[in-house]
Amino acid sequence: MIYNEIIADPKVKYDLIEARDFLNSRRAGFGKKFLSEYVATLKLIQKTPNFQIRYKDVHCLPLKTFKYMLHFRIDEENKIIHIYAVLSTYLNPDKSWLK
Repeated sequence: MIYNEIIADPKVKYDLIEARDFLNSRRAGFGKKFLSEYVATLKLIQKTPNFQIRYKDVHCLPLKTFKYMLHFRIDEENKIIHIYAVLSTYLNPDKSWLK
């Protein structure tokens, strides 16, 4: 079943910019690869969103190459996926994950 819509919280834009800039500072072109992988991951969760629930009703899915994880909720009734954050897995989960 394909979900109709993916909605990203406005702060996700800043998570992506921060990650892109950080990765580009490490190696030229990594930011672009990161964003491409992010889009591919969105397509994956649109088709099969029921990945591991890490806390409350928030699902998490790590990117394949980069040490970042998407945090999202699923609205089964309306077939909508809500992305709440794209966070580095190096961050302390007690301080950075959604509560």
